[in-house]
Amino acid sequence: MTDNHQFAGALLEKGAAGYAGIAASLMQERQPDDLEDSVSHNVWKQHITQRVLELSAALNVGEPELFAKRAVWFRKALQARDIDQSVVASSLECLRDTLAERLPEAGREAPLEYINLALSALDNEAGSLEDSELDPNSKEDRQALRYLQSVLEGNATQAIDELLQALEDGQDPVSIYARVLLPAQREIGRLWHIGDATVAEEHLVTAATQRTMAVLSQRSDAVADAGKTMIAASVANNAHDIGIRAIADLYQLAGWRVIYLGSDVPIQDLPVMIGYFDADLLVLSATLDIQIPNIQTAVDEVRERCERNINILVGGYAFDQAPELAKTVGADAYTASVEDALKIGNELTGH
Repeated sequence: MTDNHQFAGALLEKGAAGYAGIAASLMQERQPDDLEDSVSHNVWKQHITQRVLELSAALNVGEPELFAKRAVWFRKALQARDIDQSVVASSLECLRDTLAERLPEAGREAPLEYINLALSALDNEAGSLEDSELDPNSKEDRQALRYLQSVLEGNATQAIDELLQALEDGQDPVSIYARVLLPAQREIGRLWHIGDATVAEEHLVTAATQRTMAVLSQRSDAVADAGKTMIAASVANNAHDIGIRAIADLYQLAGWRVIYLGSDVPIQDLPVMIGYFDADLLVLSATLDIQIPNIQTAVDEVRERCERNINILVGGYAFDQAPELAKTVGADAYTASVEDALKIGNELTGH
């Protein structure tokens, strides 16, 4: 990553809506049948604005693959909505041509290179839809499917009661989190992305999962005090907190003192909380790749302002696409799952 990359990333972030508007107008000129009215123009302006922000984030961390993967995913989402997939490449071409004309020479080369790599990825990627991760032939997946179906039918209390009964019958709470709640949450997210679930339904399942986690964490058997403190937070601008909350709960079940800060935590507040609670471990989560620069800023802020050298563990979908980014942003480790998170945290802190 060079200064030119960061310069270009900053320009794109500040001018995202403007560049997107010009690119959408260019699309309307080139494909009048696809963008025949002001409504479709505005929709594509929003789509391209998101692409610009993703491009900015990829430039800021020097990872062109991040932008390419997001472009491929976006095409899959449009495919699920029966929208011509070729329009994704067309939108990127219009964005590339817009930036080639509008960006200053010093910040032009890297964004155009990243877009061209994304276009190549679109050419090489089959773009088939992902199937459900839940297999009705699997005992654990059937449990997740029953939970999800009950919640979507308006029977959240019944769904929670069944999981509490499973807990009383001896099922490991870690298994309920990792094999039931989180897979069900991923499935409703997948359904929403492909247009098979509404925003309201996604919110319904999320609210039920939050309630379930709260009950499970209180009903599970207490264990000996681990003598360690962890702070868990979703980084600024990340409103998703199911995964990080699950990690926090599992640390609590393992005897850690847990300071759960939730979603969208201001970066400047983290060093204060770490010092106040004398924390041993900070766990940060990012869902979208556009949030990775905030993770890097948060890590830098913590390293600079904290008197003690705290261990930092990162995770979330944004890092799942490129695990090596954990080292790039200055974290000590990356976790791919809630089950691994506790093991890694123990190793980092010598517990």
